[in-house]
Amino acid sequence: MLGLPVLLGWGAGLLIGLVLLAAALATASAWMVRRLSSAASARPFAAIWMRALLGWTLVIGVLVATPFYWLMVVTETRPAVVPQVSLTNGTKRVVFQGMQHIGSEHFYQAVVYDLEKALSEGYVSWYEGVQTPTPESQAFFEKLSHELVGGTDLSGTYKSIGEVCGMKFQLDYFALLEADKAEHPGRHLVADVDALELKAEYERLMREDPVFAKAHAKDFQPKPATNDNAVMLMAVEWLKHGSASQKTLGGVTCRGLFSLNQPAGNAAPGRMEPVILDFRNRALAQRIMQTPDDKIFITYGAAHLPGLVAELRKLDPKWAVGSVKWLRTIEAPEHIEGQLRGLDK
Repeated sequence: MLGLPVLLGWGAGLLIGLVLLAAALATASAWMVRRLSSAASARPFAAIWMRALLGWTLVIGVLVATPFYWLMVVTETRPAVVPQVSLTNGTKRVVFQGMQHIGSEHFYQAVVYDLEKALSEGYVSWYEGVQTPTPESQAFFEKLSHELVGGTDLSGTYKSIGEVCGMKFQLDYFALLEADKAEHPGRHLVADVDALELKAEYERLMREDPVFAKAHAKDFQPKPATNDNAVMLMAVEWLKHGSASQKTLGGVTCRGLFSLNQPAGNAAPGRMEPVILDFRNRALAQRIMQTPDDKIFITYGAAHLPGLVAELRKLDPKWAVGSVKWLRTIEAPEHIEGQLRGLDK
């Protein structure tokens, strides 16, 4: 019974497949029992087979369903979080809000609230986003995106993943700031590098760093359809056209896996980290030091924070961490309904 909601949710095909597997195992089990037990050999094969079928069906059902219930628990007991950290060197104050491309509605609402509050207190707002002002930079960024996630439309990919995970895409919420951007353009800045700068750094590392060059010898070549990103994108496309129950179970799976997949502090660096993290951290630190603005609210991927602080301290050892606040990024979507009393529809 524990596995029935999951099995029915994924569709009748899974339930039928489970019963067929249980039937095959029951046949083998019944034959073995009759061979090893003289008492069982005197009983009808069908009676032993039916009991084995029921047992195997229950066991397999529990085995199939347990991971989904476990992922539900993981989402609640091991929540994914990102930091909001205030930094200062005595003359400048920076609030670094760690971001995640897709997350819960509550998370983005909290970020936008804190950002609007900071703007009202005289902060400027800096945003992440590799810039592609020319066809050449756009072409390289698309190549890089395909290498990283298996597609050229990063925003579309994140939005699709968010839809099947029951979460939101961050740019949908930053659109709420468009009116303020139009009225006060000087308070808003995309403080990231140009894609051509990424290309120049990548080519420099390929020339000067033998370890990097060896690790990236096969970059930008066609990838087999079975790589992890391709499988994930195929699953996303399948779930987008799935039933309501399949989308619900897909969301449970997705949120649980995201919660489990939070990077550990001692995790090994990724292959592209020297380009997509280290280089951009250096550029962001230099921009912070050079700007005349002394109060900056930065929304950037949470993975940039350790490297950014290290780069700032290279430029000025006085940089120190002040307050820290943690925000939860992943939780199950809420559907709340009440009852209006004394009102006619």
